[in-house]
Amino acid sequence: MESRAPSHEACCRVKTTTCPCPLCGNAGRKVTAVTLDHHVPQRLRAAIGDDAAFCLNPACEVVYCNPGGFVVRKGQTTLPVTIKDSGDLVPVCYCFDFKRGALRKDLAERGKTDIPERIRQGIAEGRCACERKNPQGACCLGNVAGAIKKIQGET
Repeated sequence: MESRAPSHEACCRVKTTTCPCPLCGNAGRKVTAVTLDHHVPQRLRAAIGDDAAFCLNPACEVVYCNPGGFVVRKGQTTLPVTIKDSGDLVPVCYCFDFKRGALRKDLAERGKTDIPERIRQGIAEGRCACERKNPQGACCLGNVAGAIKKIQGET
């Protein structure tokens, strides 16, 4: 049975780390072994260990790093990563499988989208598993809001 966050707030707590990304120097978000097990291929999993962080810099190619300097880069994860990968087929919500293209389509056709509300409803129903499913190990709603803003700014 998968672990589910009891509320939106529980899965959105940002646990920052003092271990800076070895490529860009940004502090990252601490991730758990659960997150790493789901997003780091087995051939790299042992090398990254369990003490790792997600690099929050969208321009940096590092996705995960550990205090020893080992990195997992963009393109090496099992799935594309919302803030690292562009394109309409990239998930913006991993728990409910909403992709950037769905946001773009809604905004183009209707001028708005109900996807954030649908995600909130799923969270309220206890159906999210952000720690495991999202490469960032936390709730996607910030990424969804950012993607909507970016798409709206393109027009």
